[in-house]
Amino acid sequence: MILSSIYFIYNIYNIDKIHSKYDTILNETYSVARRFSSFYNNTNTITLNKGQYLFNGVSVVVNTHTNAKILSTGMNELGKKINQLTDNNIWTIAIFETASDYSHFNPLRPAYLKGYDKVIINTIVKNEGLMDTYQSFYGCNIKLTDKYKEPGTNELIRTIYYPIYNNKKLDSLLAIDINNSMFNEILTKFNKKEMTIISMGNNNIYNTSELLPCSTVDPISLGINFYTLLKTTFLPSLLLLFLYHSLTKIIANKNFILRYDQMTHFYRRDYYENKLLKQKDFDLLIIDIDHFKKVNDIYGHKVGDEVIRTVAKRVNNCIRKEDIAIRWGGEEFIILFSDMNKEQLIIKAQKICDAISLCPVIDINITISIGGISATNIDFNDAYKAADQALYHSKNNGRNQIKIV
Repeated sequence: MILSSIYFIYNIYNIDKIHSKYDTILNETYSVARRFSSFYNNTNTITLNKGQYLFNGVSVVVNTHTNAKILSTGMNELGKKINQLTDNNIWTIAIFETASDYSHFNPLRPAYLKGYDKVIINTIVKNEGLMDTYQSFYGCNIKLTDKYKEPGTNELIRTIYYPIYNNKKLDSLLAIDINNSMFNEILTKFNKKEMTIISMGNNNIYNTSELLPCSTVDPISLGINFYTLLKTTFLPSLLLLFLYHSLTKIIANKNFILRYDQMTHFYRRDYYENKLLKQKDFDLLIIDIDHFKKVNDIYGHKVGDEVIRTVAKRVNNCIRKEDIAIRWGGEEFIILFSDMNKEQLIIKAQKICDAISLCPVIDINITISIGGISATNIDFNDAYKAADQALYHSKNNGRNQIKIV
């Protein structure tokens, strides 16, 4: 859920970047289109009869005997530059003379062969608000239409209209048809690069709409789809959750290994010894398995290991949660008690001793010897020496017994 929220915010942040990218591409396209008027105004004319002509890949449709400008060089250069800006999404570039004597097309499509007479051209200029734009030095003297289907191809396009004026008179109209799919292509590439899931349309949990530069209708609506967000973040969330649990388990296992003996689950000596050196009061038992070497020699080390595990388990069943059990050596253990006097320590030691001796361990009669100390204001080394001497006393007196000092 947290990952989804973060990713959702990240996508919202990037929506403005997409709108800005659209604006930049169109404004640069408009700038290139406006510069075409200079080429148009400085091009000479030639006399052409009625018919269709092809100049450098540009079709010229002549409706009546007339003097016509040959604009193929400029139109090809214009198409090249705009294709660079729009990633080859130009559908058609056309120039319509207001006198309707001739028109230029690159390429010539069937939809244009139906003819653009003076009435149609003037209707476009009026409808798109391009009347007398030569008087304006600011704002848009160029217009972008809403998306529409081209007759015959049903291709969704938008048209950029730029009127060319001379001496306050409209000479011609430059029309640049652009595939509306360009906006989807830009969005797809952006999503891939930025790893976003921004989508077009209004069927989203978050939407924002903005008009494109020099347009008054059909804004671009961008947003984030809930199901796409859920689908995109589900697997990463699941993976992160798995990694988190795996890492937590690894750390826990590592901490366990550093603290506890793997065979007995008692504390390791190298982990707990420093804590003992800082103590001054001790109620402590040293436990040693009797004749353990013989067990290994007769039954093998696997049986010996099982004896150690079973003894440790029975000892653990006899002590409290707050008591500390340490595996001090191979078959030697230290048990540290809190809030216990000598009499209680003796009772506890005897209980542990009986827990081992009264029930065989894997059909082997096992006993332990215990030495202990109950003392205050004493260093650990001195306490250990005293308990160890008590342990040897137990062993020298026949084993399977306790000695507390």
